[in-house]
Amino acid sequence: MARLSGIDDKGRATDVSKRGLGRTIYTYSSIGIQLAATVVLFLLGGYKLDSHYGKSPIFTSIGAFIGMAIGFYHLIRQLKDIERTEKLEKEKNAGNDIRNKWLR
Repeated sequence: MARLSGIDDKGRATDVSKRGLGRTIYTYSSIGIQLAATVVLFLLGGYKLDSHYGKSPIFTSIGAFIGMAIGFYHLIRQLKDIERTEKLEKEKNAGNDIRNKWLR
């Protein structure tokens, strides 16, 4: 598998596989798309309620705020899950590095 070089948070060079890079790009882009879709869905729902009841910006505004609140809640929750997963992978890899050092 082809590998790409990158830089970690401490400025050290690292190798990143294309599969891992693709998975990372997919994960973060899907979070953004989900946030946008949630806001648009609630915004359109508010617009439909406004047109049904004849109240112009009330339900549209409420729908936009509810959509943003739910979208940002899911955004924060998913980012925390990603952070926890990456932390567990780093801890797992650190244990393998120590073991491999002793096996050489």
